[in-house]
Amino acid sequence: MSWNIVSHELRQNRRAFFTCLGVTVVFILLLLAKADAFVDNPEMERLLGSMPPGLVQAFGLDVESFRTLQGYLATQVFPYFIVILSSFAAAWAAGSIAKEKDRGTGEYLFTLPYRRSGIFWSKAAAHWIYMSLVYIAGSGVLLALLYSKASGELSWDQVLLLLWSGYLLVLCFMGIGYMLTSWFASDRTAVGIACGVAVLAFFLDMLSGSSEWMELIALLSPYQLVDATDIVSGGGLGAAGWLVPLGLYAAGLVVGVALLQRKDIP
Repeated sequence: MSWNIVSHELRQNRRAFFTCLGVTVVFILLLLAKADAFVDNPEMERLLGSMPPGLVQAFGLDVESFRTLQGYLATQVFPYFIVILSSFAAAWAAGSIAKEKDRGTGEYLFTLPYRRSGIFWSKAAAHWIYMSLVYIAGSGVLLALLYSKASGELSWDQVLLLLWSGYLLVLCFMGIGYMLTSWFASDRTAVGIACGVAVLAFFLDMLSGSSEWMELIALLSPYQLVDATDIVSGGGLGAAGWLVPLGLYAAGLVVGVALLQRKDIP
């Protein structure tokens, strides 16, 4: 791994970093700004009660989740926070090698006195630094806003565990992006497919309650590994919630390096 390549990748992705940070913070502010209108609101409970049960179940809406701030966090804030960051993480990873091919810089980059594996690991380190910074900043904003609204009703240990589980999911989708990056010569194609995977997995998880068939299909979604409502209610993160995301991240890195070393760079 070379710090020169790491710093180069950080400079290349600076705009994407600030875009991701801005989008994340804005969504957190918007979602928590409307918390008072939803949490423990009898009118909202009556509205949900009047909706068809199938529709309520399909979109994961639950009256109980709107009665407490922790329920609102688990069902309305956390999922969108994670899908935004997962999409960016997958896109950065998928574009790491594809963008060099697309811009025609791959031939030059891989003639530099660095091993291909070293270049790949340097790019991965840069992505991890940026994504970790965004996640820490987003989590800090989220925790600060929750503290201002909580009035002592939140279990902070469970909130931190929830955020940690989300971080593991983000790494998981980053690993999937690394598996894809060497297969495509177009940056837009690689990024689009990687973002599509993250968003599709989110919708599969969201619609898992609509039917038994969808419930089976949704098992393919990594989001199924984290039960946010259970975590904030005092549950824990199962072994699969730890091992599968970390395993997919590690597998993505290994597969990404192996493919890069075996493929010709135009």
